Amino acid sequence: MNLLMAMTLVLAGAGKSAGESGDCWPAFRGQGDSHSAAESLPLTWSDTQGVAWTADLPGYGQSSPVVWRDRVFVTTMDGDNKETAIVLCFDLASGRKLWRKNFDASQQVKASNYVSRSAPTPVVDADRVYAFFESGDLIALTHDGEQVWKRSLTNEYGLFQGNHGVGSSPAITAETVIVLVSHDGPSYLLSVDKQTGENRWKVDREAAVSWSSPVVHGDENNHELFISSSGVVEAVDLRSGKIKWSIKGLEGNNVPSAAVGEELVIVGSSATGSNLAVRRGGAGDVSDTHVAWRLEEAASSFGSPLLYRGRAYFVNRSGVAMCVDAASGKTLWQRRLDGSCWASPIAAGERIYFFTKTGATTVAAAKDELEILAENTLTAEDAVVGVAAVNGRFLIRTPRKLVCIATAK
Repeated sequence: MNLLMAMTLVLAGAGKSAGESGDCWPAFRGQGDSHSAAESLPLTWSDTQGVAWTADLPGYGQSSPVVWRDRVFVTTMDGDNKETAIVLCFDLASGRKLWRKNFDASQQVKASNYVSRSAPTPVVDADRVYAFFESGDLIALTHDGEQVWKRSLTNEYGLFQGNHGVGSSPAITAETVIVLVSHDGPSYLLSVDKQTGENRWKVDREAAVSWSSPVVHGDENNHELFISSSGVVEAVDLRSGKIKWSIKGLEGNNVPSAAVGEELVIVGSSATGSNLAVRRGGAGDVSDTHVAWRLEEAASSFGSPLLYRGRAYFVNRSGVAMCVDAASGKTLWQRRLDGSCWASPIAAGERIYFFTKTGATTVAAAKDELEILAENTLTAEDAVVGVAAVNGRFLIRTPRKLVCIATAK
């Protein structure tokens, strides 16, 4: 290998983002797209095969784990009235708990199956983990658990209103944390400076109940923010928070987040007819000009749709997975899974992983024809709510447990 080639490889590796390196899963759906660059991910596992470790979690949580190198971060809420917000850190290799930090919740609501309980997934970068809770508390901690700053959005802007709580996960850029608060009361979109915890900007929005999460897409020179929520899909300028373009008139897009590609935005919804592909670009309301196709059969009821290698994947409430051609919307295949998916499907290499809430996982080949590579069963006392993928491992989250599945060496 000559010197020029060696330098090229070094620079290429240095330019990789955390999610692209395979040893980090920094946010909800990884980089916000459910793509994993992880190597040697497990293909088969069961209760007696492939389980590296299991950790009990306090309280009850519906967020996904996030990973930075050798550390796993998880959030949860505890107490009859969700009075304690908790951030935990585990060693990836052993599952040993490294630290736990408790915080008094700014807004307390009686815990039940009908309200979110630590639904927002935290985000993590090389220096800090940023946790957001449905109590309105937004907290920055070092990887060792030391508090850097803390804010109460409910104290600043008013209590969250609605019957089912707040569940939107923050997104992350090199300099900011993006938080969407969408509920029955005063709603808003925030860009928060990572270093200081102060607002870069705040844009007020119409009151609308939604649990979907914003998605950041693009490189450092051309970042855009995409929001699919409460009947609208929008592209937002990350420098100002202003809406660049929007598609209106949708139904049921209150839970799944958008899947964003270079040319298309795939919108998931529990309502048939509102699962569609939008061509990126334009200005203002582009409802009449930028819809590439609509699906009359597919739905994404809980997990978000997946866009990968020219195909889009959806899972409906009954657990039927559908794969369509991303360019045309033509159905390529359908498959009934063991149950519905609360966790979004993950793409890695030549595989698509569908994690059902029952603990069963179907692994399909990432190609036009249906080919099932594996069917795995893991006993889940509670529903599987979130998954992270890093080199050689899956971290599977249920409300009260964290399970690490590892490829045998």
